[in-house]
Amino acid sequence: LSLLKDIRDGKKKTLPNHEKSAIRKLDEYLKVSEQHEKCLKKVLIRQQPLEKETVTVAVTEHLLGKLAPGGSCIINENGREMVCCQCGCNERPVYSYTGIGHQDVWHGYTDIVFESHDGIPECIATTQVSSLSSSCAILDQSSPAKRPRIEDDDEFGEDIISEASTLPAERTEDQAIAQIIVFSLLQRQKHPEYQHHLVPNIVISPTDFQIFMYDAVNDILLGSYPLLLFDVETESLRIESVMILWMVLHNRMFCEGIKVDELTDDFKNFDMKSHFRKIVGRKWDVYSTALSENISYFSPAKKRSSLTFDSNWFAKELTYKNTSN
Repeated sequence: LSLLKDIRDGKKKTLPNHEKSAIRKLDEYLKVSEQHEKCLKKVLIRQQPLEKETVTVAVTEHLLGKLAPGGSCIINENGREMVCCQCGCNERPVYSYTGIGHQDVWHGYTDIVFESHDGIPECIATTQVSSLSSSCAILDQSSPAKRPRIEDDDEFGEDIISEASTLPAERTEDQAIAQIIVFSLLQRQKHPEYQHHLVPNIVISPTDFQIFMYDAVNDILLGSYPLLLFDVETESLRIESVMILWMVLHNRMFCEGIKVDELTDDFKNFDMKSHFRKIVGRKWDVYSTALSENISYFSPAKKRSSLTFDSNWFAKELTYKNTSN
């Protein structure tokens, strides 16, 4: 938030175009946030039962899409009816192909893809109709870390990311993590020149959201607590949540990646890695060199085994020797 504080205090007079654009997006949203709040509440709170596609369109048109760089985002069109927002505004989002991965390993369709100001995909979102809070178990740092595991180690050649709409909250989390791992590996493959490859997946429900980030270079998976979209008492849209989502969507502007060498001493003997390469074994060459994006169709594959995750997270915040980081 130092950028916003510097602008407020007049310490920063000139900004690069992408920073100006990001600030403008936030300002424009906040000016009409009450209208977007009404639309979100009309769909997410008042309308029951909810369909996944209804949630996806509403949060795209009245929250995430309005905060994203350039308003650039696409919704997965694979096998879905292209619908307008159900709040009454009749806004129709952009549908396109969002498939990622490789037929021989993990592959599936992300719900929403957000592009940077340069037009490069850099953030994804996963929607679900049930609250995230009930499925989140975060323990102290002495508990086992959340790491991938293969349910059937003898056969894992035909993994597929299942559709989140068919999964309970716990499995939606696994799907979201699998997607962000593949997405980060894909970005590293497509854009090796990037300063870092720590990229986010926003998992969002009608009541709350959670951020998962994976660093394909350092093999580190991060996750947040579920955060409320609306105030419990007033049902108003929480400005803090809007700010967090804005920063995540513009993560290239605010995030410099994980500086492993600058972490405090208590991380020296702390195993932060997900050990993804070890887990996938002989399939690593596919993950590191042959992933694709914007895929329109995957041929049906028999699901022999799936990647799932230990059910708990470490409650340990990354801290740096230099507190300014």
